[in-house]
Amino acid sequence: MNEYFEQRFAASAEKRRNWGGVLLFLAGVIWVVLAYQLMVPFGDGDDDYPSSRKCSSVLFYEGDAPTWAEGETRDDCRAQRRWPEMLAWLGLSVPLSVGGAVLYTSGSTSLRMREYMAEHRIAAAKKDAAAKKDAAAKKD
Repeated sequence: MNEYFEQRFAASAEKRRNWGGVLLFLAGVIWVVLAYQLMVPFGDGDDDYPSSRKCSSVLFYEGDAPTWAEGETRDDCRAQRRWPEMLAWLGLSVPLSVGGAVLYTSGSTSLRMREYMAEHRIAAAKKDAAAKKDAAAKKD
């Protein structure tokens, strides 16, 4: 009966750790996509037309590409990288990362404590067996 509860405890801890890993992975994907959008130069996607616009990255200025503050292309560049949408994705990643970290840490700690207790029980059983053997040897 005790083994059944221990197996359920281990399965629950493993499930928490796995869900935490999934949530952390999703938050990481969001961060990578946002970093890509902030660091890579971009355009309006119409490379076939001579009037296609090229914009420098949001974080890094490239000398030959229009910047976010230059003339009439500024609004076009801002339309391509919508800040409210990017901030919403960043805001979504925060609870995902916090929840993932909590679940992963909780599951990993529970599994490690289970292993520690199993090692402790084995050591205690060996100590008891040695004590019984010494007591039996003293009786003889």
